[in-house]
Amino acid sequence: MAPRSRRLPARTGILVTALAVAMSSLVSAAPSASAADVLLSQGKPATESASGGANYAPRNAVDGNAATRWASKSNTDPAWIRVDLGASATISRVRLQWDLSCAKAYRVETSDNDSTWTPIHTTADGKGGVEDLTVTGRGRYVRVYGTTRCRTGTSYGYSLQEFQVFGNTGPADAEPPSAPANLVASDVKPDSAKLTWEPSTDNVAVTSYEIYNLGQFVKSVPGTSTTMTDLKPNTTYGFYVNAKDAAGNISQASSTAEFKTPPAQDDPIPPTAPKNLRSPAQTANSVSLAWDASTDNIGVTRYEVYSAGAKVGDSTSTSATIGGLKANTDYRFTVKAFDAVGNASPASNELTARTRSGGDQVGAVTQIATDNDVPWGLAFLPNGDGVYSRRDAQDIVRITPSGQKTTLGKVPGVSGTNGEGGLLGIELSPTFAADGLIYVYHTASGDNRIVRAKIEGNTLTGWTTLLTGIPRNKFHNGGRLRFGADGKLYAGTGDGQNGANAQNKQNLGGKVLRLNPDGSAPSDNPFFSEGGNARYVWTYGHRNVQGLATDSQGRMWQAELGNSNMDEVNLLQKGGNYGWPSCEGTSGSCGGYVAPKKTFSVGSASPSGLAIVNDVLFLAALRGERLYRMQISGSSVGTTTSHFQGTYGRLRTPEPAPDGSLWVTTSNGDKDSTAGNSSTKLLKVALN
Repeated sequence: MAPRSRRLPARTGILVTALAVAMSSLVSAAPSASAADVLLSQGKPATESASGGANYAPRNAVDGNAATRWASKSNTDPAWIRVDLGASATISRVRLQWDLSCAKAYRVETSDNDSTWTPIHTTADGKGGVEDLTVTGRGRYVRVYGTTRCRTGTSYGYSLQEFQVFGNTGPADAEPPSAPANLVASDVKPDSAKLTWEPSTDNVAVTSYEIYNLGQFVKSVPGTSTTMTDLKPNTTYGFYVNAKDAAGNISQASSTAEFKTPPAQDDPIPPTAPKNLRSPAQTANSVSLAWDASTDNIGVTRYEVYSAGAKVGDSTSTSATIGGLKANTDYRFTVKAFDAVGNASPASNELTARTRSGGDQVGAVTQIATDNDVPWGLAFLPNGDGVYSRRDAQDIVRITPSGQKTTLGKVPGVSGTNGEGGLLGIELSPTFAADGLIYVYHTASGDNRIVRAKIEGNTLTGWTTLLTGIPRNKFHNGGRLRFGADGKLYAGTGDGQNGANAQNKQNLGGKVLRLNPDGSAPSDNPFFSEGGNARYVWTYGHRNVQGLATDSQGRMWQAELGNSNMDEVNLLQKGGNYGWPSCEGTSGSCGGYVAPKKTFSVGSASPSGLAIVNDVLFLAALRGERLYRMQISGSSVGTTTSHFQGTYGRLRTPEPAPDGSLWVTTSNGDKDSTAGNSSTKLLKVALN
């Protein structure tokens, strides 16, 4: 078989070697391995995905001789080379010396069983030459998994002269650092702010600090201060910090430094009032509006629509559709424009529009009740009453369709996280009429867990813990529960702000778990034979699972929050790996992972609960402040429509009601785990 790249004349080879050395210094300023870290891979057994020929065997990449090389099969993506270190080791450094046939997109992964792989380095911008990578990971097996070749359009594969793995084979460090203390924001400007904090402590050493803004990862830094740049003027931020040690353990989060950046400039001038407000179309439960653009001395950023003095919609263009209205009814509307500083224009002309007779697919909305806490989980009793969990108040409430409430009791052992942990998902037993069982997912002081109780009259009794050890943090706690058509309990978990958890099947974070109703692991789970926590895993490679729902074929659908690129709606496959942290939606290094059925830009969704009615998906959006309706078409997602944009604020949980309607809870309020300081609603949406 032909080699993947030609051997060059000696003089050219000297130039290539010099170029590789120069590129090495540019690609990474990685420090040398510490005295305790040694070269582990040299001379160890190595295998490959597909042979590039006898002269280019995998052993050539681990022989310490740069004159020999491994080459993959011609013109093949993806392709990989794997080395067996002989024992589990903590990996601190990987040195790749590429031949001309390098990888532009690839990941370095570790595994303890040669089956489940955890990415420790991912790039879509490989430079070739010598890449000296400082990494954090552990495993017996290490592989380079190439997905895009540098020399596309040719027959060449990948070619490594040397693949060197450094680390030590001492026992794994399972102790995370302490939480960073005394986080302070200072020198706040329209586009930047400085963050400082006290160093965390660790039994070995803290290697970096990870910066988050309201649950979204921003960057990693080595020290205890950093300047956040590229901020937006006149915007509220909530930054916090997690410490990371050499073994990849992540601390609990620091306190949150919340601040609002000042305007980019002093601007006391509001926009002009929108003109010519009109209604181009009406349906039974919606009114379409349009208006002429406002003007401003700097620029209009958005519009808000009002009816009877209350905000009912928002838009960044000069049109909006207001839904949830009653049929055959007159509504009065006005519109205001806003600039970047938040100055509001005078109101537009008032318009009266009348809805038509009949009913839309997503019809009229009526308010059932309000609450001063966050209604997170929602389920229905056989008589049509709802039960819902209050995240920060840590109790469960029964509510009639007319809005009458009865508190069933407080859930014991719940702990907030000063973020999005607390009392989360609830689900009733499929045989509730006979056993009265309610299942609850909640944050505790050291983990997230699943518990069970019995509803007797208006009380909760007989609390039993079913599963513990799901990782917790300020954000990324997951929390959704759903019984499947198979009678098993499915639980969506978060990665606990440690992406490596999602790929580790012995860690319960970043998964959809599957349990028997008594909390044991079903023997037909895909990784039951691996023992330990892997027995509970149904799917893995998730970031923060927020929605679960079952269709008429008994298939489980799932929604999860992305970080900065894409949110996902997935159709779950038994044993499927959905790619996080290497792959987010369809961005990143996604080869070999199960692809999502639908993605959303993060700002337009940030999904929470998911419901299915008549094989139609209903997805509640938090940041997107809307309800998505998505038709299931075979194994795909078909027509998608958006409803109630900006009308009710952040939407948390949709749930089908026994009368054929959809109940939806809002989530407008705090992220501080303090009970009673939110402003939320429980809504009933007619489905026609």
